[in-house]
Amino acid sequence: MGYKKDSPRINVKFYDEKTEELLFEINDRSWMDIGEILSDYHFNNVIEKEILHQNINPDKILVVIATEFNKIK
Repeated sequence: MGYKKDSPRINVKFYDEKTEELLFEINDRSWMDIGEILSDYHFNNVIEKEILHQNINPDKILVVIATEFNKIK
């Protein structure tokens, strides 16, 4: 028994920490470029691009790195 991913691509989800509402998602990242999203500089650029024009201003943003592993039969 084991697990494997169907795709090497990774999703990054951004939530309002207080309400747990999904703010937006960045799909199709690789393990090599996940780190750039987590730097203060790039994070603020992403936030400015994705949510500030929506008039959303959460106090805390929870970032979840997500991928699925399926059981090998």
